[in-house]
Amino acid sequence: MNQASTQKPIALLAAGGTGGHMFPASVLAEQLKAAGYGVHLATDARGLAYVDQLTPMETHTVPAATVFNGGILALPFRILTLALSVLKCWWLVRKLRPAVVVGFGGYPSFGPVLAGLWLGRPVLVHEQNAVLGRVNRWAANYGASVATSYNQTAKVPAKASERLRRTGNPLRAAVLQTAKNSYSEARKSGIFELLVFGGSQGASVFSDVVPRAIEALPNGLQNRLRLVHQVRRADLQEAFDFYGKLGVDAEIREFFDDLPSRMRRAHLVISRGGALTIGEIAALGAPSLIVPLPGSLDQDQALNAIELSQMGGAVMVRQADFTPAYLAEKLSQWMQAPELLSAMSQRASASGELDAAGRLFRYAHCLASGLPVQIDLPAADMRQPEEEVRHG
Repeated sequence: MNQASTQKPIALLAAGGTGGHMFPASVLAEQLKAAGYGVHLATDARGLAYVDQLTPMETHTVPAATVFNGGILALPFRILTLALSVLKCWWLVRKLRPAVVVGFGGYPSFGPVLAGLWLGRPVLVHEQNAVLGRVNRWAANYGASVATSYNQTAKVPAKASERLRRTGNPLRAAVLQTAKNSYSEARKSGIFELLVFGGSQGASVFSDVVPRAIEALPNGLQNRLRLVHQVRRADLQEAFDFYGKLGVDAEIREFFDDLPSRMRRAHLVISRGGALTIGEIAALGAPSLIVPLPGSLDQDQALNAIELSQMGGAVMVRQADFTPAYLAEKLSQWMQAPELLSAMSQRASASGELDAAGRLFRYAHCLASGLPVQIDLPAADMRQPEEEVRHG
């Protein structure tokens, strides 16, 4: 056996500097490492802030910029940054000779994906949202394979349809572990657990609407509430004062690091429509009221929630319609008829993809190994990559 055939195959992951890109990359990295791959990550300076929370892997910092916003005066600088990123990534791909390059979107993924395509490496892009992002859209147009999180994903080029598979969005181990426990229906006269969160920075609209909706509830319903509310630092004192005046049993923090377990305990979740949030809600079967961020790029949060809401696994409401009166009416309805939330939980669970990480791993592994793409095979049926991976 020659030296090339015994080398550990390399997978190069490329992700933008947000948790929505970085955490799915981390979950895939864990699967790849378990299968015998050496895993490298290319990201920008923002992405480095997440490295301590990710599966350990060798990390490469690449320049990143967008040409789509930032003002005309900064355009030459952004173009130069992109050019430097492409050159650095071309050198990196030439050096690593990865068996597969996997991009997770965001502008830091542009250079590695382009270099992979340019140098003839198998390239796979994973889209977390229900609309294909700009970098992933460009890559799909030029030959990259595509893994989506939703059955219906907007803006996928027609030419990429044969290279597209729905894998789902890889989930954290904490979510998968928590999902083993089933939803517990509220009792009509018992405690009602309400969880409200809006991402790592909270959501001001929730701080404005939720307290006033609870104030509008009859005392009998107020007294049943046990509220967990993630609130922005700027809104913390006002929230403490308001809930204190109402005498509501409320736990208020700027950040919760155990959201999966809190989502499992909650009888109702109120949240934004980020891709990871929707994936976790479905996996956990958590009844939810989704208020998509109205100004998000391509309205991706609304598209993320449509599929779940259409099948009755969640209720989606526009932010303009998310008023104290609306929420008070919904809370009153659900607290007095908790079986409606139990039905919502069952429908949400039916749409969850607990094996998303395995499906994405099998897609990447098949591309790296030159095998026909079969993402539904059990992982145990996959041969070890050292036995078969192609080394260019």
